[in-house]
Amino acid sequence: MNWRSITAVALLMAAWVSPVQATVLVPDSFTDLDGITYDDDNSLFGVVIEDMSIPFSFSAYGGTVSGSVQSRVVLNENGTYDFYWRVFNDAESAGAIYSWRIGGFLEDIYDANWRIDSLGDVATSMALLFSDPGGFVNFYFTDDAGAATLLPGLSSHFFYIRSDATNYDMSAIYDLTNFGQTEISGLYSTFAPAQVPTFGPLMLMLSGLLALRRRQR
Repeated sequence: MNWRSITAVALLMAAWVSPVQATVLVPDSFTDLDGITYDDDNSLFGVVIEDMSIPFSFSAYGGTVSGSVQSRVVLNENGTYDFYWRVFNDAESAGAIYSWRIGGFLEDIYDANWRIDSLGDVATSMALLFSDPGGFVNFYFTDDAGAATLLPGLSSHFFYIRSDATNYDMSAIYDLTNFGQTEISGLYSTFAPAQVPTFGPLMLMLSGLLALRRRQR
């Protein structure tokens, strides 16, 4: 066997051992989310370092829709963070939750999907990434006919956005909507990649502070 054959076999084995199943969101287009498991992509492995749940309620369907959103931060072996969410719709809610919408989540590439091997009842069927303004993504809970599936008493599987961030904070916001998005909840905070100031803005800030100190003398 020559070196070209050996190299080809090695590459084939590497692809078989460590498959990568990224679902990259395309700006201003609906992207179908088929779901993924750890067996599909071993790089999903990580340690949960943040886990919190925030209750919500809003008026819709002539009553009140209520539940909670679970937010998680997962630290991967490569030192970067993935961000997970799970939505619970209370059994007493007046109707279904149609979409969960996040803003202020800034990434260069939006690799998003939902975990088939996680707890939950309902899949996240598709996502919509907006190009302007940046950092806004809608996740939808619908069936093939477009009907809302996150009914009262049900919860979603965990869905996520992967990142190359090495720091995070609570800078993102989200809301939830009824079917048709005619009724919308208030805004709630969640985890997101921390935006590190670039050299230019940092120098401007330092220059401003120095100028202020000189004026105060």
